[in-house]
Amino acid sequence: PAVAAVIEATGPALVHAATNKLRLKKKEVALARFYVWKTGAEVERDADNLRGRVADGDLVVVSFGEPFAGKLRAAGGTSVEPEVGVPSGVSAESECPGVVAARWEMRSPHLAFVEWFSISLMNRALGRASTLLEHPTYCGALVSHREQSRLPSSAYRGHNLYFETLSLFEALISKASDAAKAVAANHEPASDGTCSTHEHDRVPNDAELSFLAAWREHSSPRVVVSYAAGDLCTLSHEVCHARYALLPTYREAVDTAWMGWENRLTKWMGDLGYHRSRHADEFGAYILTESHGFWRGRVAPNEVQALRAQLTKAIGPDDDASIGPFGVRPISEQAKAIIL
Repeated sequence: PAVAAVIEATGPALVHAATNKLRLKKKEVALARFYVWKTGAEVERDADNLRGRVADGDLVVVSFGEPFAGKLRAAGGTSVEPEVGVPSGVSAESECPGVVAARWEMRSPHLAFVEWFSISLMNRALGRASTLLEHPTYCGALVSHREQSRLPSSAYRGHNLYFETLSLFEALISKASDAAKAVAANHEPASDGTCSTHEHDRVPNDAELSFLAAWREHSSPRVVVSYAAGDLCTLSHEVCHARYALLPTYREAVDTAWMGWENRLTKWMGDLGYHRSRHADEFGAYILTESHGFWRGRVAPNEVQALRAQLTKAIGPDDDASIGPFGVRPISEQAKAIIL
């Protein structure tokens, strides 16, 4: 069954609404887990504030203890499977043990594209860094792996990360590793026994470390765009963020356009899961890549068209899809494989 409900943005309110609307039995309520359908992110039952995790109009699905099993939706409405597979022509053999996880291509000295063959592995490597970059509550913080598993960026289809973000992330996970080692060496868990687990749950995983090593190996480019292999719709959105970071004329045009909509759309952008520092950039990307229906009347079709024309003009001739660094095209067959 499916029902509609308007609720307070808290976990208990969501549980209460599901219990009443779906007429759940006490045993079912105890087992119930909640997921945002479009992202697959789990919603905490006891969360005091769900804003940034669940947006107005989101479909939330309920399972009785099972993990999320729905398909992730790509921009443009196509479905993306969590595992997209290694394409033909890419060897899975390597001198290094591990898995061929992605291909890395330098589009310019400052811009790298990374095509991932597994969405789950991509999010294992990059999810916490994206939370650090843009989550409305956790921006600037290193969340634990357990916390990350419940956040939207644990199910992203693409990521855009920057030198400053990755450098900060690198420093924070180094501190987390040192803290975990200190706790283990001193054998001083908290009185409830949770301190050691808390510290350990922030220690970097192998995917995060491998990605950072690849980033450093490629001279630490200012912008790294990641996307699932074959998902050019998501890539087109992420490329807009690269433009914002590296093309001053485009960034100025986006900032000017956002000033006219900031008062009307700030709350909605927060509901979508973005920190205020990311609103202008995301606004520009959505204007250029989403259909009129995405805005649900918040921005009229004629206004979207006018804004799109302004931003397209600001991009200029540097965006040739066939040869330019910002072109939305598959990664070259000569791109370097990343082993995790």
